[in-house]
Amino acid sequence: MSLKHAILGFLSLSPLTGYDLKKHFDQSVRHFWPANQSQIYRTLAELDAEGLVSKDVIAREDRLDMKVYHLTETGLAELRRWLAAPLPMQETREPLLVQVFFAGQITDAELLSVLRSQLAEAEAVLAALTAIYHQQLEGFPALAAPRSAFFSTLTLEYGLAAYAALGRWLLAAIRRVEAQDYAPAPLPDLIGAQA
Repeated sequence: MSLKHAILGFLSLSPLTGYDLKKHFDQSVRHFWPANQSQIYRTLAELDAEGLVSKDVIAREDRLDMKVYHLTETGLAELRRWLAAPLPMQETREPLLVQVFFAGQITDAELLSVLRSQLAEAEAVLAALTAIYHQQLEGFPALAAPRSAFFSTLTLEYGLAAYAALGRWLLAAIRRVEAQDYAPAPLPDLIGAQA
């Protein structure tokens, strides 16, 4: 996925400023596609140059002019093209797994500190996503576009499942290191099915 297409997606819902786009990212897709303000503004400039968005500049006396971005027909066509195209699986980079891979170089106590810290972070993210999920469920029946709401909720369900799985893996790893159980886990325990 690219930031470009995420921005086009948000602009397909309504015209937004760069500041408002950042708020939308943080309140909806941050758990799988975070973006900082400078990335958003840089990408908006590129989208404008490509003719995928247009902008209205609103003059303000006491502050900088406000730019409100709109999706163009070309931008909507590009968004729809991208949405309908299957994407290849992406390689992931996970620094924690590099730490774990080479953890034979540190003590169990040092590794347990790292794992417990990661577990606390995963639990905090899971709690935040759970709160967002409950908020969405409260407003779901009143939505004018339940199909669109379903798809955004589906991504939230992915985040919940992913962080719950990460938490389970970290907890199991902590218990095994505490017990000094260095044997590989049985495959059915890892994948939740018969090997």
